[in-house]
Amino acid sequence: MAGQYQAFNSSLTSENITNISSSSTLSAKNLYTYGERITVASLWACISLLGITGNTLVVLAVLLSRKLRTTTNVFVVNLAIADFLTSIFLTGSVVALLGKDGWPIPKAEWLCPAGGFMIFLCTGVSLYNLAAIALHRFVLITQPYETYRKIYTPINIAFVAALIWIIPVTIFISLPLAGIGGFGYDKHHYTCSDLDHRPKNKIFQLAQTIMFYPVPLITIVLSYVFVFLHMKRHFRLQRMHELSEQKTASSLSNISSHSVSVITNTTTDSQNLHDQKSSPKHDTEPTTRSKRIDELEVEITKNLFLVVCSFFLFFSPYCIALFITGSDYLLLYLGTCILANSTINPVIYWRRHPQFKVVLMLMMRCRYAEIPEPSEILKRFLSHT
Repeated sequence: MAGQYQAFNSSLTSENITNISSSSTLSAKNLYTYGERITVASLWACISLLGITGNTLVVLAVLLSRKLRTTTNVFVVNLAIADFLTSIFLTGSVVALLGKDGWPIPKAEWLCPAGGFMIFLCTGVSLYNLAAIALHRFVLITQPYETYRKIYTPINIAFVAALIWIIPVTIFISLPLAGIGGFGYDKHHYTCSDLDHRPKNKIFQLAQTIMFYPVPLITIVLSYVFVFLHMKRHFRLQRMHELSEQKTASSLSNISSHSVSVITNTTTDSQNLHDQKSSPKHDTEPTTRSKRIDELEVEITKNLFLVVCSFFLFFSPYCIALFITGSDYLLLYLGTCILANSTINPVIYWRRHPQFKVVLMLMMRCRYAEIPEPSEILKRFLSHT
């Protein structure tokens, strides 16, 4: 098999390549004009720069503020690292797109398969991270706090964070070793990607789509549906209690001042009702602090759901196009949408996340001394400035 593949490569790079007249080769050479490739390369260069900058800021924010060191943000940082690596290795495909005929750096051919492998790997990691975030929000919001603490211990969190990387690494190493697909310079799309001419590449594309799309998607959808139903029920009960309190206050204000016994009984009933609401056994009406925390968690959940929606909005068209005949031309542009998603998440955190927003704004204004709950790293930095 290796000898046949080397012979195939040498036949394509020989002086007689112009004599190859197959329609597939001609269509590959004419799939995109060089002007289109320059346009896409420019977009990818911008995506790379923005992705590196934005995701670096997200990781630094967690390093500088202890307030951001939550269980959820373990997966947020994991996602930011995956997007950061995607942005770094995207530069390989930028170089490939600008090459006139083939990979333009012969002495560094390993950069292209490494870049293709890392982009596919980090895309898979991003999907599993989003699923882990959704599952975490489900347990945190819908389950008792004791259950949440038993599940999300430091050891379990570290294990899940590592497993998110182990699964894609195993898939993208084992399949090429088994002779299914591979990574390198894609002569069809002029990028560092999976190789269309490799044996069983269609199986490779099918395998990665099945392994990285349905399971995370189902996990995410079910988690957020249950979170939505739980919050809807919670706020309905809260409104019912608020109406009950308003009726109680209204009835008390209408009682005559001479009806001392009635006032006493009503006051006693109101105190009993208040005691029942304050009891640990009845948590339908939270305290002022609990209300604040609930509102914060709801806001965080909504914004993380927005992150999920943006990813699948950009990712789904590419997966669908893989199974549509004659869609090869669109893959380069749909792939651009997936890559652009690595720049979206930091913007969402900056604009909408209630905790990240504060820290990121202070960082961009170089007001590090005002960062809430500074970490030991930040304290040491401030002490030397």
